[in-house]
Amino acid sequence: MKHALRLLCLALACGTARAGTEEIVCPAAILGATTVTTADGWEAVGGAAEYKLEHAQVYSGHPSDEVPLTPEERSKGEDLIAQWRLKPEQAEFWIGCAYRDTTVVLARKLDARLSQCVARYALSGPLPPGHLQSLTCS
Repeated sequence: MKHALRLLCLALACGTARAGTEEIVCPAAILGATTVTTADGWEAVGGAAEYKLEHAQVYSGHPSDEVPLTPEERSKGEDLIAQWRLKPEQAEFWIGCAYRDTTVVLARKLDARLSQCVARYALSGPLPPGHLQSLTCS
């Protein structure tokens, strides 16, 4: 009985530790429309395009302040792993999802209890090299 109770306590403790892990899913693509200012006699045609997800970035403060953090990077098989270590007592952190062929970044504030984010990029495969595969913060 004591053994079962210890196992239950360990399982609950592990579950509590995992509660702080967040899988962040950036939208795979965004639809954007370009507004064009033209000269007299010219008409803008088209302008809507789909932009594919390219990478993620962690920022110290709001992304509009343009203070991206540099991750620690390492190769693991055919993947590149980028890891950001966060010190919430030093700053407010935001995550940004960046899209290919555009300057648009989708951003959101990270929970202050998170201490790291890890992004996995595929270095080869059906998608362009460096494509974001997963992003987890804990």
